[in-house]
Amino acid sequence: MPSSSSVLACAVTIVSLVMAGMSRAEDDGPAGPPVTGPSNELRVARQAGRGTELAVISPPDGITVAGGSGPSVDTPWIISPVVRGDSGLQALFTVVDQPEFLLRLGAGGARVQVTRSAPPFQQLPARRWNFDGSELAWRQEGGEWYASVQRRNWGPGWTGSLILDGAAPPVAAVGWRRPLPKASASPWLSWMGPWEADVFFGRLAGHDQPERPELIGMRLQIQPFDILQLGVSRTMQWGGRGREEDLKTLARGLLGFDNVGRYGITAENQPGNQLGGFDWRLQLGAVRGNALYGQLIGEDEQGYLPAGYIVQVGLETSFSLQNALVHGFVEWNDLAASHAYNSHAPPGVTYTNSVYKQGYTYDHMPLGYPAGGDVTLGSVGLLVRMPAVHTALVVSHGEALPTSQRFAPGPISGLNGSLQLDVDAQQQVGAGLWWWRDTAQRQRGLQLWWRALL
Repeated sequence: MPSSSSVLACAVTIVSLVMAGMSRAEDDGPAGPPVTGPSNELRVARQAGRGTELAVISPPDGITVAGGSGPSVDTPWIISPVVRGDSGLQALFTVVDQPEFLLRLGAGGARVQVTRSAPPFQQLPARRWNFDGSELAWRQEGGEWYASVQRRNWGPGWTGSLILDGAAPPVAAVGWRRPLPKASASPWLSWMGPWEADVFFGRLAGHDQPERPELIGMRLQIQPFDILQLGVSRTMQWGGRGREEDLKTLARGLLGFDNVGRYGITAENQPGNQLGGFDWRLQLGAVRGNALYGQLIGEDEQGYLPAGYIVQVGLETSFSLQNALVHGFVEWNDLAASHAYNSHAPPGVTYTNSVYKQGYTYDHMPLGYPAGGDVTLGSVGLLVRMPAVHTALVVSHGEALPTSQRFAPGPISGLNGSLQLDVDAQQQVGAGLWWWRDTAQRQRGLQLWWRALL
């Protein structure tokens, strides 16, 4: 069982690796492309992170078959399963990929299970079939209008995003995005450096109080300096059957006039439930894989700004070792808004709402951090990427509050692992491992998979 002392020891090891990696960058040259000037647009696009390694949001074209006793849906997916469930099949195929137009079709099905001993907040998802990865995009001048069924990972964290995570179910949505970070030609915007953005409007499944609410999301990420990335994110659950869905209500929500007791807002006409905040990633030294990062997401609003923050902070390092690229991180997450500085939020607020009784979820699964609200969790991770072998291991330990949504109160520990072998240019095989323990139960999962690349 991972203990707090072992997590602390691993954290000290990761910090030592950061220092060693920075020294190696100065003595032997950087493990990755160096930061040399303003033409670093591709650096951000290629930068390893959760969305490319632990919860892949844009997998390659292929057909994937998975079996075994995979993770239950009430197991936190710090590492997201390749097929999202116990076992099943997933397919993705790019029909057209032209400078002006993109069409990808994805579909799959999975057998899912729950432990039946999780808190009532977690129910069995109703949807076994999906169109994950499907997208239709019209590209124009660095941006694109799109309709898609895709997952998003907003933020620099490795174990999860506090607002919209790569392990969350895909949301069917329409919107506009700037998918690759590029500097703007406008002199008014050049100070932002390479920037990317996403604005979408989607609908949530699995809600019955009220039914069929919408989800609106907005994110902007900029890089004003070569070593610094800054991001702002905001999401809003809005409307639903039986609630007001006119433009006036939408405008109130977008302008922040949504707290009951102010501006004539009551429980009956409250526009929606919002989360918002910011994140950063500060590169340490010449190697882009060495960085200090964090995210703050507010569960409340005060003075037109987010308040009642949930918090994430982490340190990561990357270096080459013979023919392997090694990436390590240590990360801390506090998912209790009641812990925030000067917070007036009571326990049990994170990812819950009085209007939307199923909380901040899609088909009963969290849209935010995989461990749910009202937990504190420290994690240490190690990823090793070799020419034909990719491995990852994340060890976690923390505490669940009595109001935790996915754990029994008390100490919690977890281990997530993955292995991928490239058999040849057209085939991959792999395995995923999940193990979690709280004061009430132990949860285990093992998924084996095979993928034929197209």
